Amino acid sequence: MTTAEPNAEAPKRGRHAKRDDTDDQPVDESRDDEKSPDEDTAEEPREKSPEAEASDVSPDAEARDGDSGGADPHDDESAADEKPTDEKQAGAAREHKPSAATAVSAQPREEQPAEPTRKRSGHAIAHHPAGPSLLTAAALVIALALVPLLFDQLRFEVASRAADAARSAAAPWPAVSEPWFWPGWVATAAAIIGLVVLVVAAIGIRLPDVAVLVTAVVLAAATARAAWATFGVLNAGLWELIPVCIVCVIAFAAAVTAAFRWRSPDKDDSGTGAGEVAGVTIGAWLLVVLLLLGGSAIASSAETHAFGNVTSPPQDLAGLLSVRAADAPELDDLRGSWVPQVAAAQVDDDAGASAYAVVHHDWTTRFPTVLARGDDVGADDLDDTWWLSLVAQPVGSEAEAAAWCATNSVPNCTPRLIGD
Repeated sequence: MTTAEPNAEAPKRGRHAKRDDTDDQPVDESRDDEKSPDEDTAEEPREKSPEAEASDVSPDAEARDGDSGGADPHDDESAADEKPTDEKQAGAAREHKPSAATAVSAQPREEQPAEPTRKRSGHAIAHHPAGPSLLTAAALVIALALVPLLFDQLRFEVASRAADAARSAAAPWPAVSEPWFWPGWVATAAAIIGLVVLVVAAIGIRLPDVAVLVTAVVLAAATARAAWATFGVLNAGLWELIPVCIVCVIAFAAAVTAAFRWRSPDKDDSGTGAGEVAGVTIGAWLLVVLLLLGGSAIASSAETHAFGNVTSPPQDLAGLLSVRAADAPELDDLRGSWVPQVAAAQVDDDAGASAYAVVHHDWTTRFPTVLARGDDVGADDLDDTWWLSLVAQPVGSEAEAAAWCATNSVPNCTPRLIGD
């Protein structure tokens, strides 16, 4: 059997090089001796996984390993030389093998689900951004409704005139009045809302922002109507009512400010804020008292006030309305009784109102007279365009009222029943 001689011109090297070995071919030991570790290191293969390396072993190499039979000293020496190289390959593979942390970071990061927006549970009014303004508006409205009752208890002229001035804007209840700055039902509704705001704030009940906004808007709309009456007061020269106008304008401005601050922060608050509520309320009430007393004192000294017992009659329709508001408590005492009616006129404009104000003023110098509007007495033949001058002397029957007219020789005097 003949064997092929190895190609001497181009010998193949390397651990994985193919060569034709047979049982009869001698091993070229000199070639193995000349092979240095540096050559092994220079020819080490690319980094491969253990599975790839196992698959890359050629069948010839496996046959060579099987045919070698006994242990060759040179082969052991070559294996020893290759062992460090294998360790280097394993170390390099470990260096290039991504760690668990690197693999996790290399993976696309999953977006964390957004935390659900925390719903506002509400804030106590005292801790709400709109709280101070809303409390101020509410306290001023309540003060206008209650201050006539306070002044009625003070037995001096300035307080009485201050009470009369306040009744132009005070709610019909609890102080008996006929407000003309705003309709009576609007004044009553505003007073009730103001009272609720103060109570809720003192207790510390948490309110959502929407409730604060609605409350502020309602108070702003109501006080806007009252503040608008300032133009009528100035045109009629009712200087004693200027303090009332100032209170209404401040209440309107505070309510508008509260409406613009209706959004609250997400942070939680603690406590009820009862101290803040008490401070704002007392401060607003003191402001109203001082403004009205000071205004009445100034107007009294200048003798320019516009009520029934003054030296000059009021002007325009606003003047009649202010007198009617001041006389409302006395008219309320006459309900259910007959009284003498000494004058009456239908007024359609400011000129007619100014003319009738002079007539009514003349009667107040002769008798204790109150001014009423047609719809105040409950008569079917009168509406709100009629104005009446009534003597504040109630009698038990129509005949007694007619007798009073005859006794005092008052022309055009007729009995009038004041309805409940």
